[in-house]
Amino acid sequence: MKNKEIGLRTMEGVYVPTLLTILGVIMYLRLGWIVGNAGILGALGIISIAHFITLATTFSMSSMLTNIKVGAGGAYSIVSQSLGLEMGGAIGIPLYLSQAISVAFYITGFTELWAIYFPTHPIWLVGFITWAILAGLSVYSTKIAFRMQYVILLAVILSIFLFLFGPSMRVASDPFIGSFSQAGFWATFAIFFPAVTGVLTGATMSGELQDPRKSIIRGTLGAVFTGFAVYIGIAILFGLRAPESELLGRGMIILELSASNILVIMGIMGAILSSALSTLISAPRTLGALAENRSVPYSKFFSKKDKTGAPVNAIILSSIFSVVVLMAGTLDALASLLTLFFLTTYAMINLVVLVEKLTGIISFRPSFAVYTGVPVVGFIGCIAVMFLISKVFLAVTILVIAMIYYLLQRKKFQSPWGDVRGGVFYSIAEWAAQKAYSMPYHPKLWKPSILIPVETPEDFKRLTEFTKALISPSGRLYYLSINEKPVNKERVDQVLLPLKEENLFTQQVLVEEGVFEVDFSVVLKTLSSTFLGPNTVFLTLSDDPIKQKRLMDVLDSIKSTEMGLMCLHLHNKYGTGQQRKIHLWLRDKSPNQNLAVLSALQLSKNWNAQVTLSRVVSVEAKVPEAEESLRAFVDDARLPVNTEISVYVGSFMAILHDLSTDIHIMGMPQTPEGIQFETMTRLMNDLPASIMFVSDSGLESALV
Repeated sequence: MKNKEIGLRTMEGVYVPTLLTILGVIMYLRLGWIVGNAGILGALGIISIAHFITLATTFSMSSMLTNIKVGAGGAYSIVSQSLGLEMGGAIGIPLYLSQAISVAFYITGFTELWAIYFPTHPIWLVGFITWAILAGLSVYSTKIAFRMQYVILLAVILSIFLFLFGPSMRVASDPFIGSFSQAGFWATFAIFFPAVTGVLTGATMSGELQDPRKSIIRGTLGAVFTGFAVYIGIAILFGLRAPESELLGRGMIILELSASNILVIMGIMGAILSSALSTLISAPRTLGALAENRSVPYSKFFSKKDKTGAPVNAIILSSIFSVVVLMAGTLDALASLLTLFFLTTYAMINLVVLVEKLTGIISFRPSFAVYTGVPVVGFIGCIAVMFLISKVFLAVTILVIAMIYYLLQRKKFQSPWGDVRGGVFYSIAEWAAQKAYSMPYHPKLWKPSILIPVETPEDFKRLTEFTKALISPSGRLYYLSINEKPVNKERVDQVLLPLKEENLFTQQVLVEEGVFEVDFSVVLKTLSSTFLGPNTVFLTLSDDPIKQKRLMDVLDSIKSTEMGLMCLHLHNKYGTGQQRKIHLWLRDKSPNQNLAVLSALQLSKNWNAQVTLSRVVSVEAKVPEAEESLRAFVDDARLPVNTEISVYVGSFMAILHDLSTDIHIMGMPQTPEGIQFETMTRLMNDLPASIMFVSDSGLESALV
């Protein structure tokens, strides 16, 4: 448990740094220009939209914080615990970069101000010295750095007070709506939006707060509402006390509208430096949290902490990265870049809450509940604004996130807290199941969904490649084990692994303390009535007479269900041979031709094998008619163009014995009295190749 004496409190850990980040460089150096360019109403619209999106995000974040135990990294922790470490990393890495860039953004604003009063000082040197001081302070003590902000907050409050009672330059009445002569509405919005990106400052410090849940919610909401009121008030005063030309032409117009320049300058410098310091402290925490979950290279190095718990190596790298950006960027260019980075993070926070609510899982029961419309508005607002600001960058952002997600997914993370991704897919599956059940079944919807009864995992192992060929690429396989003894589940997982690695659907149905002859029919009927259950039973034919007798009893159970049947005999010597030749035997008016054809198509596609459509007739005179019938069937069933046709005359058994093939596929030999098991036994004993007998369920069709 966190030491209450060591952790930061709400005021110093969240409210003050968040508010100072909001009331920073944009308010002092850009708000006057924004009002001049957009007019009072345009500026109020920009401020309101930005804060509306931010407030929706803050409410969404607050809702999540009351449902989870937030870890280090703030927004990264929220996304990771809901959508998994992969998506958390895909968002956390851009978030970290945006935070590190923010440091350069704020220091750039400070150097612009410094250059006004000391034009002979090299700007790059001023920026570098400022960065060095802030970086050193962030490394030395986080607590001291945050407590210094009380003094800065006092200076900011004093500077705002002096502005309120400053002089007016107004000589004529300008329109309330600006001409947007220097930038369009959304370009102006992009320059303003970094003013409200500070809402994540307190959340990022979650790992060092006494009570992260309460502090982040109270401190962030308090800072957002305070900042909104201040921006609205100052924007109105700018518009009422200075003409458009002055607002557009003077970057430091706020000094001329204040009662005391020196005190306002102190407030400006303090706010800018405070914002830079807060971000310089929070960025390494995000990187450290990413490193702890192995989401970035050299994770062990960047997750290293000193005795106070600060990620010292992450702090060093973040400082170096920020100074590199500082030497290369300009204020307005950085503002647009930051806007799109932070909007991405905001969008994902809203999406997390929306997903949690829509899945309807009972584990999502935050004490701070929000209406569904809040994350919807927040998410759509973020995406819409990103689209309006830069369509190209929005596409690039989505691509970058997708690439990071793909790379992280390959690491196969094991989340210690679980996530709701499974809930999302379950919800989709439930919705799809309801829709599917409301529609009539048609054979066109058939795909291989095979149930394989297995005594031991080793028995299945020799069937792995064959079953893979039967169900690839989108079929399903159900592994059924009914045993009197406990099942070795790890061994079952191991033999199914080759199928799972091919992203094939596999499901284990393990019945312990059961008797196969008694329980098989019950399990079969149960599974046949489930959604996306098996539609075909796959059995192997053994040379053992005892197992053959057992199989005959099982076949009667299968006949009572609407399931197809496949009985495979793998030749002891040849197996499935070279998997290049398939002989598909179709009797005239065979009741089992559909499953036979569909099985042959699956094997030929996955083996890249040649299918020969075959039939035996009693006399030579019937050959042309049989060939014509088979050619018509090839066309009707849309079989591969390279399908061959062979019609033989003579004894069926003799012809099969002399043929060279890798596998025979044919309908189950049966009469009105039942399946002719003796015929099956004789065929599998005499043929020099593997053979598979099939029986239709009535739900398949090779002609649709």
